[in-house]
Amino acid sequence: MITARKRWLYLTVGFAFGHLLIGTSPLKAQGDCKVVLEAASKTMTTATHTYTTMNIGGKDQTVEMIYMPGVIYSRINGKWSSVSMTPQELAELRQPKAHNDKATCKYLKDELVNGEMAAVYSSHDVSPKGVVDSQMWISKAKGLPLRVDVDIDVGGGGGKSHTSSRYEYGDVKPPM
Repeated sequence: MITARKRWLYLTVGFAFGHLLIGTSPLKAQGDCKVVLEAASKTMTTATHTYTTMNIGGKDQTVEMIYMPGVIYSRINGKWSSVSMTPQELAELRQPKAHNDKATCKYLKDELVNGEMAAVYSSHDVSPKGVVDSQMWISKAKGLPLRVDVDIDVGGGGGKSHTSSRYEYGDVKPPM
């Protein structure tokens, strides 16, 4: 049985990493979308520390997550919690879902992010669930995402949301 706290953590983890893969379904994994999908996929096997700010329905929230082999740590509202996950469970959580959409990706430019050169890609995805526009800064040296900004419009009462995430990979350790 999943507790309410674990359910919230799974939802947050899914949202935080799911937006990396929005707009790049396996059926569209070609050209520039292939580069974006490959960068997102590399995070499945890399210890990662993310800092995410979300604005959902006009309400701001900050989430910090640390992904380590076998466990995910999440700090929500100032409190750390953890969920143990097998590598398979984490991969399934981060795996894009195949769907019939009209995703497109485009290389925009090169830009420095925290002193590291990154290739900036945009993606645009239209599906029955809404419209997703995102930008991903991918390290030219490591091929890993350094930053991701996502705008989602589900239309109607669902409204719009904005998420901005920063990714760190060096010296990632569990919280104290």
